[in-house]
Amino acid sequence: MKHEESAREAVSAKKTMSGPEVHRVNFGSVGSALNKVVQTLPNQRLWLLIDEWSEVPIDLQPLLADLLRRAVFPIKGVTVKIAAIEQRSRLFTPDSSVGNIGLELGADLSTALNLDDFMVFDNDEEKAVSFFRTLVLKHVQVALEAESMSAPMSEISFISQGFTQTNAFDEAVRACEGVPRDVIHILSHAAQKANDELISVGDVRTAAQQWYQASKDTAVSSHVKAKSLLTWIVDKVIKERQTKAFLLEVGTRDDLIDFLYDARVLHVLRKSMSAQDEPGKRFHVYGIDYGCYVDLIKTNRAPRGFLDLGINTPSISIIVPRTDFRSIRRCVLNLRDFYGQVEVTSGSGTN
Repeated sequence: MKHEESAREAVSAKKTMSGPEVHRVNFGSVGSALNKVVQTLPNQRLWLLIDEWSEVPIDLQPLLADLLRRAVFPIKGVTVKIAAIEQRSRLFTPDSSVGNIGLELGADLSTALNLDDFMVFDNDEEKAVSFFRTLVLKHVQVALEAESMSAPMSEISFISQGFTQTNAFDEAVRACEGVPRDVIHILSHAAQKANDELISVGDVRTAAQQWYQASKDTAVSSHVKAKSLLTWIVDKVIKERQTKAFLLEVGTRDDLIDFLYDARVLHVLRKSMSAQDEPGKRFHVYGIDYGCYVDLIKTNRAPRGFLDLGINTPSISIIVPRTDFRSIRRCVLNLRDFYGQVEVTSGSGTN
């Protein structure tokens, strides 16, 4: 009897596998488990906040979105908020064999707000300056209080105690291109340059160049093809068109553009604009990073039309032009020209 039981135990523990192992997620089980969690919460309410969505590999994003649609969205009492970079996100994939995969904008979820409308200087100067004043003031208050030092209690006193004039802080908001961590680093460099003096516009511009060289130029230079594309954009856009922004057709997917965007050397300034010479098409407006622009002006790559005023005071020696959205309607970037040039160059090098 004991022998038979031990034999049965040995057989029951045996497992034979062949071929690649495929992991599966049962959407129904996930939904049921989450529903039980919600039922135990106060007021039976759950807010699911998903940040850095774009860090998920882009091919997996529609699958994760489909999990949310099938297992999370149907649950009563659950609210889902997703923070994502539009250019690096793919929520939906059409598939005729199994039906659509993922979340469809408009049908399954809607866009609540675009942070660039509040944080990019060229989109709305007043909103951007207001946002960053509040943000930086809170950082300053926490830092000074940690050192048992008195901190400014209002935004007005913060600006008057730290800057030579109001537009010196505004220039930092322009320089960060809507990226909060960049404004912190730029102001840190500017404060070190100013030493015991108030921060000036010139300090901000020099700091923006230093931050670009320290954090962005090194990363871009390590990617030979991306550096080549950036140089080509500088030649075609800044030098020939005499502007710091250009149009790229909506829906364009390019690995090098994505790399420069992720490296914060290119920024999306405005979405869905029309071009003067290409009716019926929609374009996103990309701008070259403020610090990159200053770096170009201070080198022999300086673009025509934006030269030093000849006055050597630190505060006004460099003028970084504001983006004129009307003047760039003719400045459409055609990546085929760049890749055609690369093919010709590589072909001539191999002969």
